[in-house]
Amino acid sequence: MRDKFVKVSTGEFHYQKSERFIKTMLEVWRYLNKKNVYTPSEEKTLHRLSMFLQLNTNAIVSPNGDYMGIEKMADETGIDRSNIRKVVKLLMRNNSLGMWKSGDREIYYMNPLLYQMGEVPGYLFNLFDAEFHRRCKIDHNLMAFKAGKKVTSILTNKTARVAV
Repeated sequence: MRDKFVKVSTGEFHYQKSERFIKTMLEVWRYLNKKNVYTPSEEKTLHRLSMFLQLNTNAIVSPNGDYMGIEKMADETGIDRSNIRKVVKLLMRNNSLGMWKSGDREIYYMNPLLYQMGEVPGYLFNLFDAEFHRRCKIDHNLMAFKAGKKVTSILTNKTARVAV
């Protein structure tokens, strides 16, 4: 859909593309599915949360624009609170979701290598990359994988199962 507006100075009609879609990073998802990195519950949660990405930041926000906490995620996605708490913790462990604090707020972000809403700034990629490198220094059994020409920041186990 396109929004129509009038340029006041000239009286001309212009159309502006509205962001009503989310980009799915297909090469990354193909690899993740082939290696069975996510459980069906994790994949379902990521998909449902992708519908709440903020334009140009990839923060997870409610329809009114407030940053979502775990309880609000449960309410908006229809996933039980205890389940979503557990799944979000697992998704943060493999760097699919990130949580950073700003003042007294906890802001959850989705890794832009999975889904993107609009033009995601480079600093978000850098935050996930920094977390990836920090975690790899601690656990040497973790690895990156290449999707297309990009090495991802999603953590996988070196012994990830290959899909049958």
